[in-house]
Amino acid sequence: MVRTSRAIGIGAATAFLVGVIAFFGGWISARSVGNTPIDTFITSVFNSSTRQETPAELRDQFAVFWQVWDLVESEFYRAEPLDRQAMVYGAIRGMLASLDDQYTSFQEPDLAAQSRESMQGRFEGIGAYLRFENGAVLIDRPIRKSPAQEAGLQPGDIIVAVDGQELAPLIAGLSDAEATAKAATLIRGPKGSVVTLRLQRPPEQMPFDVAITRDEVPIITVNAEMLPNGVAYIQITEFKATTTELLDEALREIVPQQPTSIILDLRNNPGGFLTTSQEVLGRFYDGVALYEEENDGIVRELPTIGGSAELRLFEQPMVVLINGNSASAAEIVAGALRDRRPNTSLLGEKSFGKGSVQNIHQLHDGSSARITVARWLTPDRNVINAIGITPEYVIVASDEPQYQVPCVAERQPPEGRNICSDAQLAWSLQLLAGTTPPQSARSDQ
Repeated sequence: MVRTSRAIGIGAATAFLVGVIAFFGGWISARSVGNTPIDTFITSVFNSSTRQETPAELRDQFAVFWQVWDLVESEFYRAEPLDRQAMVYGAIRGMLASLDDQYTSFQEPDLAAQSRESMQGRFEGIGAYLRFENGAVLIDRPIRKSPAQEAGLQPGDIIVAVDGQELAPLIAGLSDAEATAKAATLIRGPKGSVVTLRLQRPPEQMPFDVAITRDEVPIITVNAEMLPNGVAYIQITEFKATTTELLDEALREIVPQQPTSIILDLRNNPGGFLTTSQEVLGRFYDGVALYEEENDGIVRELPTIGGSAELRLFEQPMVVLINGNSASAAEIVAGALRDRRPNTSLLGEKSFGKGSVQNIHQLHDGSSARITVARWLTPDRNVINAIGITPEYVIVASDEPQYQVPCVAERQPPEGRNICSDAQLAWSLQLLAGTTPPQSARSDQ
């Protein structure tokens, strides 16, 4: 009995060993002409701990995702190792894109950090806006009173290298936003440090180096001045964390001059923080700022947020300037002033039409997810999303000589002239002086 059992055991072991050898022999033969299901199985085993973190109620939906991930891991031809981080970021972008909402988006760590820094209203660097054009990163314009302006940087300067590192190879194949973000990451740095830019200034072909000492750069989002006939001109370019503070500083200078009327210029203002828009409105009236329509049809009323009593301009006639680049928080302010502030007119061109609110979430690796959480309505409950605001007086932008106006904010006269022209600002001044724009310039809406 003992001998028979031993013989059976030896036979079974031998058969198993032969089977294993045959299996691996077949696998190796198959492997010589390509990947096999076994490769995918082995990959899935190594990834099993990761997929176990998927919530139980979502495992069925995620099964296909993990199947494709395993196929890529085991079969995708590559000369270099897979960039799994890029795969994850790509999957996140695809998920958010499936929501069909252009404002729900994802930013990788470098770009997300720059966005967060910019929205705070100040950063440490040289102080220049960048743009991507024809495969190169250019200086769009230096910020006023910044190290870049003091160093003589000019709009259109091409950035060839940063601290001796050629920029072209680093931005090859990147999108416009990614390329400018990459350049900005290299250029920014702590206050007091020095960065050397190699620039090319067309039409000259010879590059030259400029060493610039970095500093804290405030982003100026409010420009204000008194114009003739007691008109207070106030321009807000964005609604950042520091905008209310800058507006209050401007009002401390303007209010004592007892302005008789106001022009609030929101043209080309892309928006910003919702709370900042409520605070700006609180300087011009008290009441409802907007309504938020959330999931399940819940509607919340959001009020204006007031400031010091001595910084209020509640009574003066006002003209609000908007155009096709006035969006989001700029539209909140324009729509609210139209609906709730007496003696207020809108002039210019139809606004952009962004009527949604986003929460920005910083993720654990420094990236960020921007998620639409609500649609907003004006105080009269008008929908703005994908519609925009049509001003009472529709005036097309023009810089023809007959529309002469003071050169406000950072605007400079065109070359060869000593005065600025702006049809929309010119008609605003005439409207406040009692001259109504022609009927053809008035909106039927």
